[in-house]
Amino acid sequence: MLEAARLTKRCYKFFKDNKEQIKEGISDLKVIYSDLDGTLFNDQGCIIKDSRDKYYFKALNLLEKINEKGWDLVLVSGRNKYQLRYNAQMIGVNNYIAELGSELVYDLGKDVHVTFDNSKENFDITYEGKDLIRIMELLMTEFPEKIESRMEWSRYRSFNALFFGEIDLDKANKLLEAEGYGSLVLVDNGFSNLVDLRLKVDRLHIYNLMPKGVTKANGVKLDKKLRGFKDKNCIALGDSLEDLKMADEVKYFFLMKNALEHEDELEAELQKYNNVFIADGIMNRGWFEVMSELLG
Repeated sequence: MLEAARLTKRCYKFFKDNKEQIKEGISDLKVIYSDLDGTLFNDQGCIIKDSRDKYYFKALNLLEKINEKGWDLVLVSGRNKYQLRYNAQMIGVNNYIAELGSELVYDLGKDVHVTFDNSKENFDITYEGKDLIRIMELLMTEFPEKIESRMEWSRYRSFNALFFGEIDLDKANKLLEAEGYGSLVLVDNGFSNLVDLRLKVDRLHIYNLMPKGVTKANGVKLDKKLRGFKDKNCIALGDSLEDLKMADEVKYFFLMKNALEHEDELEAELQKYNNVFIADGIMNRGWFEVMSELLG
């Protein structure tokens, strides 16, 4: 009860209180941009289990209805395009946005678009790149037993590198700038249990090292341009501050309730938008809550 009162006081908008208005506003819906881990999937990368590791098929069962509606489900993730091809094939979709918005991929990889101008990027943070090796050393020295990256995690990535841990991001990015990597940024892509690490942290976060200015919204924006979509044709779902940036490019954005674990940071960001609604459900249960109502 106290939690509900506190959230209401902060003027968050909940999906359950606005669903009729939202349903009326999606008459021109064509595309759904969905984050994976912590949204369509649980935090272990599984679509058929929930956050409590219990079997849960309701989100999966909606995919057929989405297809029947003619809505295109586009996966948007920090995963690379090869991982996303496998994910897309498994659930029967064709299009996805990889590496936190760096690449837009159509038809399971037949058509790939880079979403930003990478011609001026001088750092090599791809697999075994010299700058990636140095940054890994910098961060793991500065935050011992708090962050980790393994070279194999960045294999087949085009533009960013993967880290897991729990650190002060502001401090980390100031360190990168001081060491000459000011055009790169480390961003938080939400909580995860995808890996089992012996780090001294309370909750494991997924971090992506990437060119500054690249976001998931880059991929959404380019997709809209290439396919002639307007904001009114689009919705998005996610569970992190990085996901929230997609709200600029869509009619409605739906935030899974697990995002409120970032509540102190989230509150300021939410004030920037009037089209963001919070699900009562966590992870894929929240995804089902929203999409089942929109499907009628």
